[in-house]
Parts: sequence; C-alpha cells; structure tokens
Amino acid sequence: MADGRPRGIGNNRDQVGRYLQAHVYAGAVGLFDDEVTDLIGPGVSIATCDFRHGNEGIVGGGMLANEFVPTPAATYDYLTGAGLIPPVGSEGKQAMRREARRMMRVVGPIQEVSSADSRVEVGPAVRDRFGLPVARLSGSIHPEDVRAQAFLSEKAREWLLEAGATRTAMSVLGSTRRASAGQHQAGTCRMGTDPARSVTDPHGRLWDHDNVHVADASLHVTNGGVNPVLSVLANALRIAHHIVGR
Repeated sequence: MADGRPRGIGNNRDQVGRYLQAHVYAGAVGLFDDEVTDLIGPGVSIATCDFRHGNEGIVGGGMLANEFVPTPAATYDYLTGAGLIPPVGSEGKQAMRREARRMMRVVGPIQEVSSADSRVEVGPAVRDRFGLPVARLSGSIHPEDVRAQAFLSEKAREWLLEAGATRTAMSVLGSTRRASAGQHQAGTCRMGTDPARSVTDPHGRLWDHDNVHVADASLHVTNGGVNPVLSVLANALRIAHHIVGR
C-alpha cells in the first residue's frame, strides 16, 4: 500500500493479483520389458510440439517430452502414484529395484486459459515466522484446461505404447481443483490496452504511474504451452528498449 493507494500501487481497478496462471502438466508413465534408461543424464532428449496448437475441440495445447533423469524419490513417487508398483513392503522394494531403469515418463505443460477469479492476495491474518503476511491463493483452473490436460495425457500414453511400453498409466502434476501456481508462475500484473482489465500498458508501464515498469512473467496474458523463460527474457529486453527510447 501507499499514500493515496489503499489497494496498493497499480491496483486502482483491483487487477493486481488476478489472472494467476502457471502450468498444469499432462503426461503418462510407462514400464518396458527392457532397460530404457541408464539414470545418468542428460535429461530431456526428445520432445514434440505437434500438439501445441490446432487440436480439434481443444483450447490451446502443449508440448511433450521425455522426463529429466528422476531421483530415486521421484521415481518412487511416479511409479506408486501411477499404481504401477506397490507403495510399501518388500514387494515394493523389489519392484523399485527392477523398474527404476525400465520406466519412462512423458510429460509437458499445457497452455492455460487465464481467469480473473484465479488470483494471489496478501493474507489478511496469517503471518510467517518473520511476521510477514503470507500469500493466499484462490480460484481454480479453467474447465478447458482439464480437457486439455486429459487430451495431452492420452497423447503421452500413445507415445509410450508406440515405443514398446507394456504397462502405462496417466501421470499429471497440478490440481484441477485450485488455482494453478506450481510451475512457471505468471500473470497477476498482466499487460493490455484497457486500464479496466489490465495492470500495465503494452510496454509494462503501470497505468497509474508513469515511472514504474514491470518486466517479469506477471505481465503474461497467456503463459503458452512451453517453459516461458525465453519469453520473459525477450519481453524484458523489449521493455528496456522502450524505456531507453523514451
């Protein structure tokens, strides 16, 4: 907050914190008869962007890639979460020893449909151990995101089956029941041409402060269907050039 700004700087229209988005992930995990990974690296080695756009009946889409080399804890989480090995007991231990090198996970982010109801605010009552108010999330992802997640997960499962997997199961990250904020957080100060529906102008300048600019992922109107880091960097350079030009 600031003098004359009871809702905070840039928040005269109650837009700061809204349109929170990140990346709900779609995917599937498969088990093979033969060992398919050495658990050494380097991580993602093959991917497809065939389903980022143009999916009939689906809004948006996303990319799919083979997973980074997982830690033992992550491998256990993937396999038990998918119901492919027992979660406890000696049988589960033996299954982990056998299946860790025979598992492949295909996963990727989907392009979310942003919503004004999905938001982050400063909590009015709860504070952390330093006495600072904590962030409070509210809202949920759009129903279209649930459909896109299911669509991409099925494509991931088909990939694994075509590659020779003998057992497969869906493997997704992120909840469909609450606001998305687990991966690649964006939105909350989105740029636009209408001060009533955005926080900044197209160059990241606050509508109500000529000398305050935003240049991070919070400007994003959409986060896209891939990791947004290159978009963040490119947009920051674009904004910097505009400031210098002024």
